[in-house]
Amino acid sequence: MNLIQSLRVVIIASLMLITSCICCLGSMPDGFDQFHIGFLPDSSLESDLRELYSHQLESGEIIAFLEMESTSNYSKSLSDYEGRLRDRAIKLAHIEAKMKEVWPELNVEERIDLTGCLEDLLRHQAVLLSDFQSYLKKVYCLLPVQDKRKFLNSFVDLLDREATLLMGFEDFLHHLQNAPEEDQIEFLASFEDLIRRQAILLEIYEDLLKVNCNILKIYKYVDRCGCHRSGQNITYTYVIKNTGNCTIEGIKIADSRMGVIIEGVSLGPYETKSFNKSTVLNSPHGPTVCNTARAWGIDPNNFTIMSESNEVCIRMCTPTINQESLELGNQKALAIATDPATAENNIVIKKNQNGKCCENENSANQMAIRVGDQVAAAYRSSKGGNNIKIVSNQQ
Repeated sequence: MNLIQSLRVVIIASLMLITSCICCLGSMPDGFDQFHIGFLPDSSLESDLRELYSHQLESGEIIAFLEMESTSNYSKSLSDYEGRLRDRAIKLAHIEAKMKEVWPELNVEERIDLTGCLEDLLRHQAVLLSDFQSYLKKVYCLLPVQDKRKFLNSFVDLLDREATLLMGFEDFLHHLQNAPEEDQIEFLASFEDLIRRQAILLEIYEDLLKVNCNILKIYKYVDRCGCHRSGQNITYTYVIKNTGNCTIEGIKIADSRMGVIIEGVSLGPYETKSFNKSTVLNSPHGPTVCNTARAWGIDPNNFTIMSESNEVCIRMCTPTINQESLELGNQKALAIATDPATAENNIVIKKNQNGKCCENENSANQMAIRVGDQVAAAYRSSKGGNNIKIVSNQQ
């Protein structure tokens, strides 16, 4: 908290100083070509200025996506952007140090041009810092704890460097007492704007310390228990709840299998809402179908908060099938006599197939019976016959 208190002291003191001096607002021209600094006795300073202008970061360049696939993408993008901001701040500090060295050798007009160049670079840096905090707020609640801590420390360091740069800029303004009044007013107005931007960033840092990332809750369940057949219709229910005393806007629910369920919903303090989504199950790849859901929303401080639901798994029905086979060998009967004699082959097969029959389950009985050759022979007055009887009761 020492950093916050010191920054506030600098901001309040600076605002009190410049508010009394400003009569109207103005702005410095953008672009390095607007400043005539070929007069600089230190060529390395001009080279540093040209380098910063030639490697300007565009506002909003950081990242423009919010759909959560992997938080590592956010962390990597933020780290890269934050590193470039820090590199710019270090170069700006070197430029201010070199400006102090050459300052005594410059006349009033040259000092105005050089200060205008520095002001333009500081303003661009302030815009980039604002972009950084804006995107940090969007993904902050989605980051792991260690990344939250890392970017908080990074944000503090950037704010500290920015405050140091602004104090250096203020020193140059004190040494422009001999500049025309309109130039002084223009610089003071710009400085006031930079200080106010810094104050806003400081408030956002405090918001990062206080944000509740867990006020939005989501729970998911299915409308029926037991197993389900492939191709059967099923309904999921999604329940979202606001556990805080503020309103959450722009809520969006996305299912890991079915995509977006709803979007653009708001929840008042402690409010609960539920939504249904029906789909046809089709899972040839395994005995269960599992999915989760996520809900995103925006809190009053423009933080994106996210919650993930419980996992819901549905058991797919496996058809009950009886498969049996029966093979009979060759049967031969022979009767030879002058008196009546009989030769018969008698085969009786009895099979009772009971399939398991439960709600929503398929059942099938399959049986193959292969009967071998049946031969019965009779000579003279004898009789021969083959009899096959199959009795099957399939349930």
